[in-house]
Amino acid sequence: MVVKPSSITRIGFVQVILAATFVVWLVLFPDTGVNFAWPIAPRFTAMFIGAAFMVRTFIGYFLWREKTWNRLTWQMWGNYAFLMVVFLATFWHIDEMNWKANIIVAHVWVIAYLVEPLILPLVEPRGAHRNPPQLPEDRRGPIFTGLKRVMVAGLVVSVTMVALMFLNPLFLDTRWPWALDPFDARIMSAFFALTSLWCVTVYFAEDWGEIRLAVFGLSIFAVAQFLVWLVILPQLDPARPNIYSYGVGFGLFAVLLVYYSARQELAARKASLPGVAQEQ
Repeated sequence: MVVKPSSITRIGFVQVILAATFVVWLVLFPDTGVNFAWPIAPRFTAMFIGAAFMVRTFIGYFLWREKTWNRLTWQMWGNYAFLMVVFLATFWHIDEMNWKANIIVAHVWVIAYLVEPLILPLVEPRGAHRNPPQLPEDRRGPIFTGLKRVMVAGLVVSVTMVALMFLNPLFLDTRWPWALDPFDARIMSAFFALTSLWCVTVYFAEDWGEIRLAVFGLSIFAVAQFLVWLVILPQLDPARPNIYSYGVGFGLFAVLLVYYSARQELAARKASLPGVAQEQ
């Protein structure tokens, strides 16, 4: 068992506070997104980013509350991917931040996403402790082949979104259900970078207990975006492309994730019953 460094506890606590604030602000008050760290518009983009920060709240909670590093490795590569892309997007568009309209939030954002990607690699366990063996009590059985296939599909879509959003957001704007700003698109790509690395992490895992929280995080992201789509659907311009394929895609991904999560949990519970494990 590898004890989690106390510095990660503090990082997790700050992350929960900031991410939860962003969720409430951008989901419930999307029209005020223009007063965020940078001006987010239209309101649909604000709601996308706000809902996506639910995943960051989810990660931050476990970084804050979990006691051992063994139970945190599921988030590591996805978290790094997110932080790297946000760092690059922020400094690419640093001149577009709300330095005059909301200088405090602009500074909070820049400092948060400068400090976290620099500090985390310094305080995380190193060497053999970086990838500690799974604790026996955390084992929950093999991962279903069907779930791994869902991860492959999720990886392909997520990497495609990262490439388009970060490298060619102007082209993606012609294919997106609402108008897309390059700065917004590059920040949004960070969440797809996170999901892509989580898909890889799940695919290569051997036991459900290793990555169940990563799958739950993917489920939160997909369900949140599907619900946002349902809310904004009546307000979208019908002349824009892919309005329905966007929502169907998130909805299908959400259903498959929830379905396989339920099956994995049920199989793990059955295996833990007296006499069942021996029969398997």
